[in-house]
Amino acid sequence: MKKIINVLLALCIVALIYIVYGSIMKPIRFANEKGIRDRAVIEKLMDIKAAQTEYNYQHAGYCNNFDSLAEFIKTAKLPIIRKIGNLTDDQLEANWTEGKVLNLYAKALEAEREAAKLTGSRAKKKQIEADTLWQRALTEGFIKIKEDGSREFVFSRDTVWISLYDSLYHGRMNPDSLRYVPFGNGAQFEMTTSSDTSKAGVISYTFEAKTPFVTYLGEKSENGGLDKQEIINLLEDCEDRGRYEGMKVDNNSGNWE
Repeated sequence: MKKIINVLLALCIVALIYIVYGSIMKPIRFANEKGIRDRAVIEKLMDIKAAQTEYNYQHAGYCNNFDSLAEFIKTAKLPIIRKIGNLTDDQLEANWTEGKVLNLYAKALEAEREAAKLTGSRAKKKQIEADTLWQRALTEGFIKIKEDGSREFVFSRDTVWISLYDSLYHGRMNPDSLRYVPFGNGAQFEMTTSSDTSKAGVISYTFEAKTPFVTYLGEKSENGGLDKQEIINLLEDCEDRGRYEGMKVDNNSGNWE
């Protein structure tokens, strides 16, 4: 009988350890899996913000639907300044700036173009003006003359247009999938835009994209929902703190920052 009691006690201890271990590990497992899903959602929200930021820059206002935003990502271009050379200390001391050098180039090129359109003494006058400007650029060290007589620009700034999609996303995501919440089983982010005009007549634009926790953590999410009680605890904590019960980003920041 004593042996049986000892066995039963041992089994009870094992069961108790298992229950205690499970109660300890349950919130840990929840936090780990939530972290994985949170990071995926945050990455998508930051992708939305990046696209909206550039859309606002180019259109003076945010995009109010994912169809148009996806098309913008696919087709838009970004200006990149290609730089050749830097002003030397001597050039800076001589009060040269990038703007002044580029303006010198522009005047010389314009004078050349005008000379090509004119004839006789007027063309000769314009060509002398162009040659004088190019000579100044040569003397100041902004250009060099090659053996074939062509110019080599030691200092230049050119605008090159590149794909917004390649620049922002490097091909890592499909623009048409931007609307879908990771682990959301087809659910889409909620996205709204608005504008406000101040008394001074200044218009400010805002946007917001968000999704509730239950969309990607709850029972309708992909791969099954996480622990129901832990989700309830999470939502209650958000309510107590007056926090949105999910992840969201606007034109300023995300609520996880």
